[in-house]
Amino acid sequence: MVNTVKKGSLITLAYEGREFEVVVIDPNGLGDGQPSVGFGYRMGERYAGVPESTVRGWVRDSGEDKSLSLPSGKTLRVRDIKASDGNTYSVIEASDWFALAIDLLINPGRTGKGIRAKLGDFLQWFAVKGFYAEAYVAFKGVYTTKDSRATTQWLEARQLGVPIRKLYTDLLQSEGCGTFDYGNWTNRIYQGLFKMPAKEMKQKWELMTGNAKVARNYIPEALGLDAVRYCEDMVVRMFVGDLTETHDLAIDLTRRRYGLDEFLEGSEE
Repeated sequence: MVNTVKKGSLITLAYEGREFEVVVIDPNGLGDGQPSVGFGYRMGERYAGVPESTVRGWVRDSGEDKSLSLPSGKTLRVRDIKASDGNTYSVIEASDWFALAIDLLINPGRTGKGIRAKLGDFLQWFAVKGFYAEAYVAFKGVYTTKDSRATTQWLEARQLGVPIRKLYTDLLQSEGCGTFDYGNWTNRIYQGLFKMPAKEMKQKWELMTGNAKVARNYIPEALGLDAVRYCEDMVVRMFVGDLTETHDLAIDLTRRRYGLDEFLEGSEE
């Protein structure tokens, strides 16, 4: 695999459940057989949120070298690389994209709140992925593709739940629920899905992660969070006037959708 990587090779990576392509800058940029990579302005706009036109406006071309001058005065290198698909891309190295994101968060200038929010998400995602990659290497001596997928699934479950949670709490608020009621309805969902209240389930996730004794009937946190997200979404979609009835229907659908009964039956043996 490594021997086939050349300058300009395109490699597909996953970010927030979607695919994007990075361009190999140097096959040995981080060491022997360890390529350095970057991506172009369009990918930067799609995933870091900075408009392509804005980035192009910051680029300075001296005729020999191209650089990107940020509003703070910091400059980053831009490389024109002919890629394996025959196209030439203006590429900024990956760590420089992170530097750009941090710089704009510290020195936002006219950068809008929406862009800053996406920059924050961009940094958070890779910071967590990077931290867990190092953690797995420390624990096991290796970070595998399976480990990466598991971390991505967990991150997606947490992030996808945020906008749905807002719609769900908006629905509860519109039905006259107060802060105390939110906790009661959340516990109804957790009790219905996992046969225990939210606090107890979250404590179990913290205590039992990685325990081989519960591998057969343990509900992983990523699966559990995604099930809660799905259930809250179903409550919002199916609500026709009765919160109790709607929650019970959503819980039943979620248990079947995620096969939770098999986990719960196993835990009772």
